[in-house]
Amino acid sequence: MTTPQQQQALITVLEQAEEARDAALAQFEASRKAHEGARQQLQSLHDFRQQYQNRWQNQFRQAGGMEIMRCYQDFMARLAEAEAEQERRCTQVQQAMERCRAQLIERERKVAAVTQLIERRATEQQLRQQRRDQKATDEIAARLIASAGNNPLASSPAAPPAAA
Repeated sequence: MTTPQQQQALITVLEQAEEARDAALAQFEASRKAHEGARQQLQSLHDFRQQYQNRWQNQFRQAGGMEIMRCYQDFMARLAEAEAEQERRCTQVQQAMERCRAQLIERERKVAAVTQLIERRATEQQLRQQRRDQKATDEIAARLIASAGNNPLASSPAAPPAAA
């Protein structure tokens, strides 16, 4: 039998589980946005590097000195390093997002389990109440039948009619 205190305790556990799930959802959304931002930044770096490379390659076809060539190569190397660093950052953020997703799934499972337990307990309580009601109804019916058998005014269907 589930007492009101036990029911309240389950509701409290459910509320805590929902709060934890909501916090995990917020954390997942933040990590998803961070991942998207990191990916966009990586794409921007990549695009800029490609444009810069194309622009300067056209410039070198026309004319260019060794000093300009070295500056270009140094800058391209720094861009490549920045792009590689952003790729690492993007990977880290993606891993963090996956951890947040796993935590969110776990919290969702806990909410579902507690909800299912509360529903099961409520169903069991209803079933017990129905059995008690049926038992009470059966007892009343048995008393009525017993009292009808003790009542002399009650006509018995098995009694033959009186002859005149």
